[in-house]
Amino acid sequence: MVVDQSSSADLPQSLFPLDRAQEIVIVLSGIGFLLAAIWMDRRDTTPVFSPYGTDYSGDEINPIDRLGSTVGRPGAGQLADAGLYGGPTLPLLLSLHPRTRPYYPFILLLWLETMLLTFATSSLLKNTVNRPRPYVYHGDWALDRPLTRKDRAAFLSGHSANATAGAVLFAELLRAYLPRLAWYGRLLASVVALSTAFLRVRAGKHWPTDAAAGILLGGGVAGAVLRVHQRP
Repeated sequence: MVVDQSSSADLPQSLFPLDRAQEIVIVLSGIGFLLAAIWMDRRDTTPVFSPYGTDYSGDEINPIDRLGSTVGRPGAGQLADAGLYGGPTLPLLLSLHPRTRPYYPFILLLWLETMLLTFATSSLLKNTVNRPRPYVYHGDWALDRPLTRKDRAAFLSGHSANATAGAVLFAELLRAYLPRLAWYGRLLASVVALSTAFLRVRAGKHWPTDAAAGILLGGGVAGAVLRVHQRP
């Protein structure tokens, strides 16, 4: 992404040219995925119970996910929430910088499209895959206790996806508008994404592959949104 230094008035259009039809399609796609996620959730009314309960030995889980834990660590979930909300907040904070403040509507639109698509897609995957969370496999889980929607939302990690999407968008906007700080933006984005994913696994809410998939989804959505808005 190259910054056009010819005229500050042309800067936002040079960096992120907007097309009304394209923006409508992107937003409607996000809304469509979200509606599909809601439909999948409401049609799934059959009670589901723990697949293993006290019979869980670990052999039922793939080798990578065995690195996770069925027991949550105190405080890890709360720390992961900081990434869930902090990552998406970073682009909005950047828009308050004197360099980017005049272009707030453009940044806000990119943020809306990125976060809407990330949340909607992750929700649709959760409601389609229905993977039990790690704590369901713990021996203390009552076998006659039905799994709620939250108990079956392991794949993929929505925290990781949303934190990564916001952080990657922030890093790319920083690279575009304040290129001298690009390295720091990439570093912060990496820290936010990886720490959020690690903490969700540490909290016993997700398997390692769930967290990795969340990072890939969030980064992929943010990259795709920026890609379609770059001038050839």
